[in-house]
Amino acid sequence: MADTDDKDAEAKAAAAKAAAEALEAPVDLLNEKDLYKILGVRRGATAEEIKKAYRKRSLKYHPDKNPDDPDAKPKFQKIAEAMSVLSDDKKRLKYDKSGDLDLEDFDMDQFMNMWVGEMMEEGGMVDDMMKEVLPWRDEEEKMAQFMEANITKKGKNWVCNLDGKSFSNKRLMLAHFEKNFKFECDDWGKEQLNTMKASFESFMKQLTGIGDGSGEFLLPDGSKADMSKVQGVPDIRKHFQKKVDKGLQHEKVLEMYRKVTADDSTFIPETKELMELLNLEEGVAEDLKKDRKRLIKRIKRKIDELNEEEDDEADLMEAMGGLGGGLDGLGGLGGGLAGMGGLAGLEAMLGGMDPNDPEALMALLGGGGGPGGGLGGLGGLGGLG
Repeated sequence: MADTDDKDAEAKAAAAKAAAEALEAPVDLLNEKDLYKILGVRRGATAEEIKKAYRKRSLKYHPDKNPDDPDAKPKFQKIAEAMSVLSDDKKRLKYDKSGDLDLEDFDMDQFMNMWVGEMMEEGGMVDDMMKEVLPWRDEEEKMAQFMEANITKKGKNWVCNLDGKSFSNKRLMLAHFEKNFKFECDDWGKEQLNTMKASFESFMKQLTGIGDGSGEFLLPDGSKADMSKVQGVPDIRKHFQKKVDKGLQHEKVLEMYRKVTADDSTFIPETKELMELLNLEEGVAEDLKKDRKRLIKRIKRKIDELNEEEDDEADLMEAMGGLGGGLDGLGGLGGGLAGMGGLAGLEAMLGGMDPNDPEALMALLGGGGGPGGGLGGLGGLGGLG
């Protein structure tokens, strides 16, 4: 029995050593194709090892932490892309067998759940955002608000709801609270933050189409509002579905071009495929199949058109004040979509807003933070319930 335990301990130690070596191994994130090397894990890594490696590497290469590195964003996206595949058993198995990425079976619900889930993780971006929109500026204001929530006016005096003590004015009452209810105040403050966070999560789930189907989201005061009555918010799901569809088309056209132009190639695309990918009438597609030079020229034109569409969108995003280059072609699409799990591509979706800027997301909700604001945008939707 002891020998078995020793062998198990040795095996665990060896696995831990291998995991550490893989994570510390040098890697060219911009050019590396192996998802395991990008994430810094061994091929036999467990789900927990993959998750831990992703957390460590995404934190290390996050664009906010590397403002002087012009390649920080594509590096971060490559890490997120690797995570999106290796964290999914089916996609990982498919990747292990073929070595290829495939968006054909892209699961939008799974993607949105992953994105919202990571956004809401403890210590994540939303927690940072909540700190920016606290309804109190300091501990004194928090205590004052806690007191206001726990006192009752009776005659000329104020009565503490927590211990029944009464005082003639709030100044004396505040001193009483500061002396006796510090821990209770801290717990109350955490509860307020959790309530705000739950409201934001409820809103984001409805916004991304993974809510409970009621079309309602929770407000900070516990009431509910109808999502259909909220104006001016982007259709996140539609935006990314469009990106997926366009990315798939781009990749298929590139693959067609590679097959047609390969040395000694005799490949001729099917008429239906030409019609769908190049947006051609049946007669035109049939004619192109008979003229190889014209066919190649037409495919190249379609590739240029797709690239120009990406460039135009990037210019628009930049004109709107954002980076705008987050989803270029299929490679950028994969990184951008997967990167959304780490919020790397949110600026493209929100028209250029910085995904790591709490004020940007608060602007999305229709209100800003600051003292007394609470979850301003959501709170301001109270009349929609």
